[in-house]
Amino acid sequence: MDVLSEILSSVRLGSAVIGYARLAPPWGIAVDPARGAAIHLVQNGNCWLRLPDAEAPINVSEGDIILVASDVAHALSNPADAPVAPIATMLSKVAAGTGCSHSIEATTLLCAKFSLDEGAPHPMISLLPPLIHLTRVQIEANPSLHLVIELLRLEAASDMTGHDIAAPRLLDSALVFLLRAWLDSQPVGGGGWFDALRDKGIARALRLIHEAPTEPWTVNELAKRASQSRATFARRFTRLMRVPPLTYVARWRVNLAARALRETNQTVEEIAHTVGYESAPSFSQAFNRIVGQSPGAYRNSFRMSERDATRPTPRTD
Repeated sequence: MDVLSEILSSVRLGSAVIGYARLAPPWGIAVDPARGAAIHLVQNGNCWLRLPDAEAPINVSEGDIILVASDVAHALSNPADAPVAPIATMLSKVAAGTGCSHSIEATTLLCAKFSLDEGAPHPMISLLPPLIHLTRVQIEANPSLHLVIELLRLEAASDMTGHDIAAPRLLDSALVFLLRAWLDSQPVGGGGWFDALRDKGIARALRLIHEAPTEPWTVNELAKRASQSRATFARRFTRLMRVPPLTYVARWRVNLAARALRETNQTVEEIAHTVGYESAPSFSQAFNRIVGQSPGAYRNSFRMSERDATRPTPRTD
């Protein structure tokens, strides 16, 4: 499995389309920094994105798509200074037929969300920027992304049988193609994913860590495999990945352990040995340090949240 696929495997399937609305100005919606990231597609018209740390509102034009990272509060509006209401309130009005407009100045929005494993995310998730913004030109230049977005648009606006299954699957695919298109657009020397995966030595070290997490990796051994000196390797890895090599190893092991806790009935001791720890206590200590709770508590909280998530999300179109 390539690194991008591994990253996306930490995204929980079953993403849900949460809004499809046509809004006439002035309008504004506020999205709380809740668990889960958001995708917004401007199908018609335009709007403005407001982020807490941005110096000015960002224009999002017709055909653009934006991905706002988890825990980032934001607002969409038209005009830029329009008052905002909680997104749930605005979409409820649309569902009731009181907020939908047929004005030629209206903006048609498709809003969606997906969940990340916030407790033990893939170590490279932290390298995602708070905002990814792809323009209509960039999307149209990427046939795969353009096609899946068009399918998602058609599905979100329909009442066809199987909508509740098809829309989330299309959203998962849209996320894959969106991130791939974003990676392809990154300049050389910008750091993060692009340079890490283009640096032959660092990419080899990452592949080794991912393929053999149970190995007793040391900085010396990883540097040797990367054909770099210890000092050069440690410096380059830390600059590109924003964490030292062995911290990344620990986070990767915990990510694998968290997935096993979610998806299997293995005991904590079995999982500890599977991901490279000699004992359950040492594993539990590392897991608690990175995730903030014990493996057992993590498993229980995940299963409770999954039961809550099985409740169907109401359509708003």
